[in-house]
Amino acid sequence: MIKKDLQYTFAGLVVLGVVFYCVSLYVQAQQAEYVSMMRLLVSEQETTLVSIAEVTDRNGADAIVASIVNDCVTKDRQRFDTLLGSLGELSQAELVEVNQLFGACGNFYAERKALMVARLHREFEVYEDYVRLLDVVDSRSESIVYPVAMWAELTALESQRSTLSSELVMIQKDIILALLDGVSIQSKQMLTEVTKAQEAKDTLSYTGVKIDTLREDIIGL
Repeated sequence: MIKKDLQYTFAGLVVLGVVFYCVSLYVQAQQAEYVSMMRLLVSEQETTLVSIAEVTDRNGADAIVASIVNDCVTKDRQRFDTLLGSLGELSQAELVEVNQLFGACGNFYAERKALMVARLHREFEVYEDYVRLLDVVDSRSESIVYPVAMWAELTALESQRSTLSSELVMIQKDIILALLDGVSIQSKQMLTEVTKAQEAKDTLSYTGVKIDTLREDIIGL
């Protein structure tokens, strides 16, 4: 009787061992599948980030943003850009014209840039979450370098560039209004505004170089 009990006990332990082994294999397989899926998501999100970063850098827009922000008609855009490029030489009638065009044309690029930067920031947050989840489920992921910090820096630089673009638009508007009020282009007030505009342009150029370099470093990893 005791011998049979021992046999049953041993058989039960064997069955439990087999069950435990099968469950362990299943869990490992599921974890491996989940890790593989997370790595794929991270890779796809990196591709999305690169695409949006490149479009944002060249002041373009993806389909979503393009459907939200519309530029003024082509002839108005051409006329506005021409007038804006020679504010100090415009007649009073031309100043009135460029001021009227400003409402439809003046803020287009800055608004589009701001929306694209918002898109970039949102996609970066998704990327950061994916990498964080992968770190939780796969200890080996630490050996893989994901450039989260570099993407964070690039996103911050694009935000700075967007802010500068909006500030430049406001400076241009202030210059037009001052000229309409009869302020001389050689006045101290106007020279201050022109200096601010030039500093904004210089900073935009410098920031653009930093962004290009950083993005190429990320892509090269």
